[in-house]
Amino acid sequence: MMFPHMRLASKCTRVIHVLFSQCLLLLTLFACVYASSVSDRHKPGMDLIPDSLISLGSDDGPAYAIVVEKHTQTVSLYECKDTFCLKHKFPCSTGEVAGNKQKSGDRRTPEGIYFFTRASKKRYLNPIYGNGAFVMDYPNLLDRKFNRGGNNIWLHGSNKPIRPRDSNGCVVMNNDDLETVARCIQLNRTPIIVKQDLDMVPAQSHLADKKSLMSFLEDWQTAFVTGDRARYSTCYSEASGDFDTLWRAWDRIRTTWQRAQIPFDMRLRNLTLLRGNPCAVALFDQVIHMDRQTSTVGTKKLFLEKNGKTWKIVGEVYQQDDSDHGANGPLVTALNRLDRVRRDHRAIADLVAEWADAWRSKDVQRYRACYAPDFRARGKDLRAWIRYKERLNRRYDSIRVWIEDLKIQQGPKRSTATFLQRYDSSGHKSVGIKRLRLKCIGGAWKIYRETWHKMSR
Repeated sequence: MMFPHMRLASKCTRVIHVLFSQCLLLLTLFACVYASSVSDRHKPGMDLIPDSLISLGSDDGPAYAIVVEKHTQTVSLYECKDTFCLKHKFPCSTGEVAGNKQKSGDRRTPEGIYFFTRASKKRYLNPIYGNGAFVMDYPNLLDRKFNRGGNNIWLHGSNKPIRPRDSNGCVVMNNDDLETVARCIQLNRTPIIVKQDLDMVPAQSHLADKKSLMSFLEDWQTAFVTGDRARYSTCYSEASGDFDTLWRAWDRIRTTWQRAQIPFDMRLRNLTLLRGNPCAVALFDQVIHMDRQTSTVGTKKLFLEKNGKTWKIVGEVYQQDDSDHGANGPLVTALNRLDRVRRDHRAIADLVAEWADAWRSKDVQRYRACYAPDFRARGKDLRAWIRYKERLNRRYDSIRVWIEDLKIQQGPKRSTATFLQRYDSSGHKSVGIKRLRLKCIGGAWKIYRETWHKMSR
């Protein structure tokens, strides 16, 4: 028989057990919900990188990026091969006044994405700059757009132990630390990213941005190569001041190349993609190809802003371009240079054809016109060479000359034409390699040296 107080105790035990089980279940569910709601950036074992780093490109081994966090007064050096890896972290000192730089003398360190344009060694510097200095390209195009002023913002060493927030606006490091970082800096290629606070994200979180940016850049360069001005224009938030100049030059050149069926392409090498606020930055070596000729236009930097799901170029500039020919000046110059190469190639090929035809037709006046006044060959000057050819013309009833496999090596003022020469006259036959060295005189190509080597049978 169970007494009432025993029955009550038993009931209480069951209730407590049920409540405990329910609480345990609720805690388990809460843990699961919390775990599922946690961002990937907080998952254990996940590699985190600053959200500014999307990709770094380099044909010469690993690429590096320098990241400065003003809040913690630290400089981080990241290496990128296939993935990003934190290589070093050092203390630094930034401007003694908080906030983003606005004007000269405000003792603030600018925030944004910058590149180094010049390096100065210790022997050329005031001792306060320590063992070296690297000049940043502040103010960049974006800073000027927002009326931010000032200049001479450097990453440099110090002749005394550094203290937090103790500079006039530069990023200052201890000398040994700077030397470690300096070994990884490539001028106009290595970015330095300065932020008040870093937002660390999983390395994979930028895949969508990387894909969309690369797709945008592919469309941008394809529109240019194909001459689709309307499509090219849609890649910009607004056209740059020299937009019409670029397209007038390109329409003329492209039409000529198309008629001559000359292949053309443009490629972006060593592509670096970085995320900033409010713009992303794309840096690359712009290379154009015309037939077998290649010209590196320069290292181009695009500032891109996302408009809904599409990107727009809000600014463009070439690193190391001190000219005042506009944002597309180097591209116009490179296109004109390649077109001049094409014209020179045609002119040289025409000269060789004219030279051979004058030789076989025994037209001494036309033949002589192919040569420079200072021509020399086989110990003869031009006058002696022409007398020698006149004797051969009188000796042989007929002369036939064939040119095969013409190869032209071009330079701005001097070029070389090499080809297989077949010679057949009434008294002599030969086959050999002829090399004509040419120079440009008054806009016309002339032969100033000539050699021939008999081919062994």
